Amino acid sequence: MAADGDVLSAEVEAAPGRQHQAAAALTRLGFKVLHIGTTTSVSAPREVWERVFGLPQVEVPGELSELVVAVHLTEPPDFHPL
Repeated sequence: MAADGDVLSAEVEAAPGRQHQAAAALTRLGFKVLHIGTTTSVSAPREVWERVFGLPQVEVPGELSELVVAVHLTEPPDFHPL
């Protein structure tokens, strides 16, 4: 799970042709939409994730079930000293 403080990021897979509707719904729920493409990049405070999708098991709630197919939380980069 990617975390910058208590902000988590993810790639959201929308139902075919529903990317912009999914992004609008996620914005209304408190997510920041970073990019809309094949997947939609979003971020939000941990509290928003817990309220909407639950953590640690992410489940798409009924209100998003027609718009969102899957949610893939991103991992933080693993930096190694040179």
